[in-house]
Amino acid sequence: MEMSRSQLAMVVTLPWLAAGVVLLAMTRIEAESQEVKLGLFGSAAICFSIGCLARTTLGLHDLMLASQARAAAPQPPSPPAGTDPA
Repeated sequence: MEMSRSQLAMVVTLPWLAAGVVLLAMTRIEAESQEVKLGLFGSAAICFSIGCLARTTLGLHDLMLASQARAAAPQPPSPPAGTDPA
């Protein structure tokens, strides 16, 4: 099953959105202890790093596809050795 570019972009963006939601929740809670807030911050950091890894992986995949497309493109014929192209 192949995913469209918009689906891939959404999948890559979801961990960053989750990190933002967790950070927002962390700022809104009042009655929780410092340990709970640090735990939420750690969870947000993990979500953020997963988003970074997903984006890097997608970028490397795009580079690989571009490299393969260049390699598969027809090359112009080169002049025979020993001849002057001018």
